[in-house]
Amino acid sequence: MRIELWSMTVGAVVNGVLGSAVVPRPLRLLGYRAFGARIRSGNIFAGLRIYGALRNIEIGRRTFLNAECYLESVGPIRIGEACQFGPQVMIVTSHHPTLPDGRVSRVAQARPVVIGDRVWVGARAQILPGVRIADDVVIAAGAVVARDCPVPGVYAGVPARLVRETTVAGQPA
Repeated sequence: MRIELWSMTVGAVVNGVLGSAVVPRPLRLLGYRAFGARIRSGNIFAGLRIYGALRNIEIGRRTFLNAECYLESVGPIRIGEACQFGPQVMIVTSHHPTLPDGRVSRVAQARPVVIGDRVWVGARAQILPGVRIADDVVIAAGAVVARDCPVPGVYAGVPARLVRETTVAGQPA
């Protein structure tokens, strides 16, 4: 009920107006901030869809969100600085646990998603509830990240797994 009410009111303004291609990026940034999002980057392209509390969203400086990304901010989403997101990346924070009798709970539990600095996320990748991604990680296009990505490197597949460790330029190997 809460999400439905949100989507009919604030959600209509946030997603319908601010997410529109006709709204210039600086105005889009000001609008998201006015509704409580802590966004420090003006590089958010059209089509961003946000479902949940904007106060749960924090995006660092110089981070780029390409067209049609989806942020489900039932729980906190923290995206670091200088990150690059391809089109249609999805971040989900709601989890429905299994009850003792085996049924799935209809009440969502929030699990925060934390993404470090300089993370690259390929097109249509999905980041699921409770995931933590370290600095300098690359998530391949189409990957489904269901577990933490604690080591700098390239993660790919469904579910995503480390396929190659990397070193950060300028730091010893």
